[in-house]
Amino acid sequence: MSFMRVSDSRITEKSSGSTSKGNLQFTHSQMDQIAQKPLIRVRRFWALCAFAIALAFVINAAFGDRTLPEVLIEGQPIAAQIGWGVAFGLAISVPSTVVVLCVPQFSSLRRQLLDLVRRLDLDALNPLWISLSAGIGEEILFRGALQPILGIWWTSFIFTVAHFWSGQFQSMNWQKLIYAASVFVIGLLLGYVFSEIGLIAAMVTHATVDVVSLFTARRLLRVSSAYA
Repeated sequence: MSFMRVSDSRITEKSSGSTSKGNLQFTHSQMDQIAQKPLIRVRRFWALCAFAIALAFVINAAFGDRTLPEVLIEGQPIAAQIGWGVAFGLAISVPSTVVVLCVPQFSSLRRQLLDLVRRLDLDALNPLWISLSAGIGEEILFRGALQPILGIWWTSFIFTVAHFWSGQFQSMNWQKLIYAASVFVIGLLLGYVFSEIGLIAAMVTHATVDVVSLFTARRLLRVSSAYA
């Protein structure tokens, strides 16, 4: 759930009468379209991470009461923040992943979410690097710079709006509405983690959620490709 994810939607359900494992199969023409598009590489995410951090410093310098380094070191000890971040991230991502994968009513939502990540370069450890870049950049910007100024609710709203293009909210349907609501709720949870535990904990929570999501998405995309 990163606003840094760039995608376009061309995945459609197969025509009636066709079947595939888990309803995830692409048509051959769809696979050809995907192959013709260049993958979005990890370096783009790190560039966007750097931009988010630079923007955070500008906002903090103009409106903040404390410097970003001061915000970063506040809270519980670093080891405790990392532990809490991993725990919260797994508590958020694992149940939601199980529900989306196993509940038949969410099959169309599952396809929608795969549509959002299918052009990412997910080879090797790239899901980890993408998740770290999102966790670091977005949390420094939204929680570290904006939340002390705007509060948790407005920051979570802006966090959701920032996913407008990556979530393809310009053509809203119920699946995207669920995704947008999920982004907002997770923004609130990240804000709570930041205020109660620390910014590093929020970064780790965010990164853990994305790690689980992207590695799961990679597995599903490979399954769908194998059955195409």
